[in-house]
Amino acid sequence: MDKEIAEAINAANDALYHLELARDKLKSAKRFGILDIVGGGLIISMIKRGRIGDAGKELRAASAAISSLREELRDVNMYLDTDLKGFDSLGFMETMFDNVFLDFIAQGKINEALENVAEATGTIEGILDALSDLA
Repeated sequence: MDKEIAEAINAANDALYHLELARDKLKSAKRFGILDIVGGGLIISMIKRGRIGDAGKELRAASAAISSLREELRDVNMYLDTDLKGFDSLGFMETMFDNVFLDFIAQGKINEALENVAEATGTIEGILDALSDLA
């Protein structure tokens, strides 16, 4: 049983690692998004899109880590009831039609993703605490 607990703890830490990276990229994208809304221009838009893309990669990695955690938790008779909701970077649409309206939509999606990351982080931290109590 100790091995299964250790594996679950490692999976939880991996998920938290990717969630933290995603949060940092999203916060950066949010800052550049604000600049973009107030007229930041092409370079600011490109930086923002890059941060959104980086956040998307980390969210996919976090989602995979959460799936692994879910599997590991079954071994210790625990259940994980969290999922990262999809994150749409607006990719093509925002690239082709960059305007203030789409910048506001992108900012809303960034905020929504930040909320989802915070929720998932809190849930996994609770699971990690429970696993630590078992160890």
